[in-house]
Amino acid sequence: MITMAQDRYAQLLNHPDTSRSAWPKIQSVAHHLRSRPDFAQYYSPKMVSLGPIHHGEHHLKLGEQYKLSWAKMYVGDRNKARSLHEKIVVNIKDLKDLYTDEDAVRRFNDDELAWMLFVDGCALLQILKHPDILKAEPLNAKVDQLALVRQDALLLENQLPFQLLRLLSDLPSDTDLIKDMDYFLLCHHLSPEKPQNQNRAGSGHHAIDADPPPADPVHLLDELRRKVLRDFKSPDPQIKSSDLKELKEEIKRDEITYRNLKELKEAGIQVKRNKSKAKRPIDITFSSSCFGGELKFPDMIVDDTIAPTYLNLMAYEACPDFENKYEISSYVELLDSLIDHADDVKELRKAGVLRNCLGSDEEVAELFNVISKDLVVHTSIYTSLRAEIEKHYKKKCKTWFAMACNTYFSNPWSIIAFIAASAALLLTFIQTWFAAFPSHGNSG
Repeated sequence: MITMAQDRYAQLLNHPDTSRSAWPKIQSVAHHLRSRPDFAQYYSPKMVSLGPIHHGEHHLKLGEQYKLSWAKMYVGDRNKARSLHEKIVVNIKDLKDLYTDEDAVRRFNDDELAWMLFVDGCALLQILKHPDILKAEPLNAKVDQLALVRQDALLLENQLPFQLLRLLSDLPSDTDLIKDMDYFLLCHHLSPEKPQNQNRAGSGHHAIDADPPPADPVHLLDELRRKVLRDFKSPDPQIKSSDLKELKEEIKRDEITYRNLKELKEAGIQVKRNKSKAKRPIDITFSSSCFGGELKFPDMIVDDTIAPTYLNLMAYEACPDFENKYEISSYVELLDSLIDHADDVKELRKAGVLRNCLGSDEEVAELFNVISKDLVVHTSIYTSLRAEIEKHYKKKCKTWFAMACNTYFSNPWSIIAFIAASAALLLTFIQTWFAAFPSHGNSG
């Protein structure tokens, strides 16, 4: 009995600390996220598996054939194939350590895993060389299939480590490899940069003006997140520090009094499109004036890729070994707080902010209401923004002025009716005046 207790104490005291670092390992989506009804579909590949977690699943057989074809295109000849495969074999121990899902890795011996990573890595590098799905000929595939592959490449459980791509890359430097990744991501809605017209030397791709950050990305999904957050800073408060402190305390106590964009409109806050091309997707700003306020959003495209992309980015932020501030999760939670109903989506569309490629406005509102469930957010990121909006919303004089404008000046007919009513009131006053003081009317 004493020996058993001593063994337990030794096991307890020798247990390694949970790893938390800036370089998380590739892993499965947390159970509390994947187990939500109808959400598992957004975390699983539909066309190709990349890496060991989903390798061998029955519905991905066609994808296996495509991967072999793309890997063949990439290596070109037997000598190059043998040389690249040998690199993976030599480094397989280190590559295995980049995954935390031991069950997925242990399903394969080292030779099987090395061959899998070799084929998958070469296939992905070939895809990165030809990112335009509207030009499917170089990859010998159909557009609809490449659209699925593009989304599969951004799933958390489908990531290949950057170290693997570095071993297989035929580009001169890591910077060039990252630029290939960035160019692949340019066509994604969340990418802050847009394709340029100038060709990049040696690749046939378009140039990317933004330099990659100094540290290497963990994988492709990590690079997308880094692009979205590049140089992002929490919105700076524009109100007095004393007021901000008080309002932050109210926000922490869940005492926000506004609920959605429709209510903000009634308080004189208008939704505006931020026309700056340098703005990131999560850059939302607010400014208040004497008679109203402006809540500015960058362009937003909502289609059937939004749910899987946001959900996988948020699942990545929830990984226990990834130290971060939950910026993407906080952004989605903020959108959910502003979008409750179809009317809120309509306000974004009318302002030219949102392009709805999904369907009805009701579907868009439901999308943000659903994907924001069970989120872990970093409350300080948008606290000052919420505080500014809340301060404006609580100014009753601004609300009354906005209600008057909405009632009497919301469209040409109401303006005409207001002018007519004012004119009638003025004429009535004049008539009453002369009736009461007839001498004034005859004085001339």
